[in-house]
Amino acid sequence: MNKLSVTAAALVAAGFCASARAGFFSDKFEMLVVAERSADAPASTTTTPCALVDGGYIEAGDPIAGENPPSAASVRQELQDALGQQGFHVGSAAPAVVITYHWGILRVDHIQIHPRYGINSNADARIRLVSTDQDTAEVENHILGRKGAPGENIDASSPVILIGPLETVVENARKPRYFVIVSAYDYRAAADHTQPKLLWRAKLSAQESAGEFSEVIPALIATGAPYFGKTLPETKIVETTLMKSVTPTSAEPTGPQSALVSSDPAAQSIGA
Repeated sequence: MNKLSVTAAALVAAGFCASARAGFFSDKFEMLVVAERSADAPASTTTTPCALVDGGYIEAGDPIAGENPPSAASVRQELQDALGQQGFHVGSAAPAVVITYHWGILRVDHIQIHPRYGINSNADARIRLVSTDQDTAEVENHILGRKGAPGENIDASSPVILIGPLETVVENARKPRYFVIVSAYDYRAAADHTQPKLLWRAKLSAQESAGEFSEVIPALIATGAPYFGKTLPETKIVETTLMKSVTPTSAEPTGPQSALVSSDPAAQSIGA
């Protein structure tokens, strides 16, 4: 057996087969960015005071052992740093917006029941993660139409077949994905216990094969930050590089209410 064969055999024995994660061979990977802003959201200012709320870690779909996610504290620190670079001042005594974030991994759930006349929650979450609201509505109208099911969105078309960007949505939704979702809400509406008003949302994701969990999440945050508060007409593919998680610079708590005390009405209005 030559040296190349010995090396290949050693990699297989160690668990690095042909489907090994891309991060083992390269630190480059592609991420998807979905960024949407409410039509009536106030214009951006040079500095926007905000409160930051950790919505929590989410792992949904088929369970797989061995995941090594970054710590909640490091994710918060990375996001706070990224927001600061985009003009959002976290921790202001008079915040204008509440920014919540969720992060984790989303896979197909082969156990969850597929309703005969509808779309199960796992499929809905996977489609929404990788598409704009408009594309989500069209893809789901297509699925409901094929099932002869009620509930189609009358504000969107119901394509008989999916082509172009809509076909891409379905393909992306089939793959396990690491993700970070950052959402901004009007602080006053939340504090007044009225319906939380979404101002903007950025959905950042990459295939599970992109690299190590603890290196993909910080890369998603750092590379996706320029799209916070922005609107993209369609999903954008961005090439980025794996990053190591940062070490938190403070010892503040990192639970869902870490940016707001539990008695704050805005924190109570916007949950995970």
